[in-house]
Amino acid sequence: MSFVGWRSCWVKVYKLNKIKREEVKEIAKEIKNGKIAVFPTDTIYGIGTNAFRWQSVRNICKIKRRNEKKPMPILVDSIEKIKKIVKRIPSDAEKLIKKYWPGPLTLVFETNELGTMLMGGKKSVAARIPNNNVLLSIIKEMGCPLIGTSLGISGIKEYSNISNLDKKLQKEVDIIIDGGKTKIGKSSTVLDLSRYPYTIVRIGAISKKEIEKFMKI
Repeated sequence: MSFVGWRSCWVKVYKLNKIKREEVKEIAKEIKNGKIAVFPTDTIYGIGTNAFRWQSVRNICKIKRRNEKKPMPILVDSIEKIKKIVKRIPSDAEKLIKKYWPGPLTLVFETNELGTMLMGGKKSVAARIPNNNVLLSIIKEMGCPLIGTSLGISGIKEYSNISNLDKKLQKEVDIIIDGGKTKIGKSSTVLDLSRYPYTIVRIGAISKKEIEKFMKI
């Protein structure tokens, strides 16, 4: 770990391939307490915090210049965590989930009563299990979902590498995990299962043709 100083602000910088077990615990504790982190996933770099720390979530919206009313996706370490906050996982999506979780597939589910409460009144949640072992270890250690929205200004720029990370962005976060170039380098595909007929919200790393091999869209 190293520190980067910006006036009175210090950002903790970790190299992904050098993170130790005790540092995983430290990172998880800080994010759970509301710190904002930049991290690599299997797709692109994300920016996130504890999904249940509303002020920190709002701060991410400000950093991304994103409408606070627009829900942000969460990252979890297991499907069991999803089952606790959604009404159901459609049976016809099970083969797709088995194929692409962990992986570059984000699914939108209708929340149950607990999920609606935990997600600030929102009736649906977009969730993904990323294929990145260090990130999964951090999420597991946190014991709660991690906001996992793309790093950068909404609709303008995404990062598959942070070697050229915007200096202003660096000043607005607390933790940076540098993993070099991400494995896939493209956003996840987003599929809405919260209502029928199901719809593809965004084509990313998984094509529509691939999705249709597993379920009707």
